Amino acid sequence: MKSTQLLVVITIIFSFIILYTSIIALKKKNYNYLIEDIATYVFYVNFLIQQYILKFQVRFFIIVLVLITFIGNSLIGKCLNVYNTSKYYDRFLHALGSFSFSLFTYSILSKITAYTIYPKIYGSIFVVTIGISAGCIFEIYEFITDSISKSNNQPGLTDTNFDLISDVIGALIAGIVSNLIIF
Repeated sequence: MKSTQLLVVITIIFSFIILYTSIIALKKKNYNYLIEDIATYVFYVNFLIQQYILKFQVRFFIIVLVLITFIGNSLIGKCLNVYNTSKYYDRFLHALGSFSFSLFTYSILSKITAYTIYPKIYGSIFVVTIGISAGCIFEIYEFITDSISKSNNQPGLTDTNFDLISDVIGALIAGIVSNLIIF
């Protein structure tokens, strides 16, 4: 099966999962989760459109990593309530998210810009920096969401610190992988 066909298949699967989690959010009257699901889907569809318009290709496995991160948040974390039943799931997902979004962002930037990064270690450092920055931005997003919606995604400073540590670990792994395998 070609990567284009695989992309269509995973997009259909992802669409059904987001539809399912959105229906669950509606039934539970959890409009914050619904808005987050819609924003996630819009982000993904916009990426697909931009990839077509700008004529660049992100590696299939990187797209799958990002979608697994989205599914891990929406379906497993929120819909199945694993965030509240597992002490370590949130930390794992932060590491995975930092890993996948570091590779994803760097992949896009390297495809749409004329860049020259030599030696390769500088590219890896850039990937790590992207991951750490994305983790910090996500923590700010969680804080704003908690403040506006009166939810409790960040139960305290310890949770935030572990989230940031997990983000750094994921970013470091992404930097290593980008240097050894991908770019």
